[in-house]
Amino acid sequence: MIIRGLAIFIIVFAIVMAHASQSKKHMKYSVLAIEYIWESNKPINPIVISDSEAGAEWYRAAVLKRNKSDLTYVHVVNAALLEKLIAEVELFEHNLQREQPRVSKSPKIISVAIITPEKKNTFFYDRESAASELDDLQKHCNGDESLRSDLLHFQNRIRH
Repeated sequence: MIIRGLAIFIIVFAIVMAHASQSKKHMKYSVLAIEYIWESNKPINPIVISDSEAGAEWYRAAVLKRNKSDLTYVHVVNAALLEKLIAEVELFEHNLQREQPRVSKSPKIISVAIITPEKKNTFFYDRESAASELDDLQKHCNGDESLRSDLLHFQNRIRH
């Protein structure tokens, strides 16, 4: 159990440091990334959503440290949809902070990162909160069946 806790700490620390190292540069991309950060006996591929191909590829290579052959669901969407998705995550996080105490007995297994030229935030969720957030995100994907499908697949993987 101590080794698992230490491994989670190292992963979270690496994510935070990757985001911090990028903060020294002026960001020109907007990215929303959803990643499973706990141990799993089945693949749970990260989802990277950006309003540009360059932004999605930058995040996959620089932050996730993955190349094109690694399984990552990448979606390039229009700026309006990305703004809606980011606003949904921020609203969900705000409501979650008001409704629940920050100390939870459930482990934080999902990382949701928002990186835009104006801000850089990473939120961590337990399984139940993440599933609820993914429900809310899917509601905005009416015109993008591929993204909605990948969010649903991610949600199903973390539930089972």
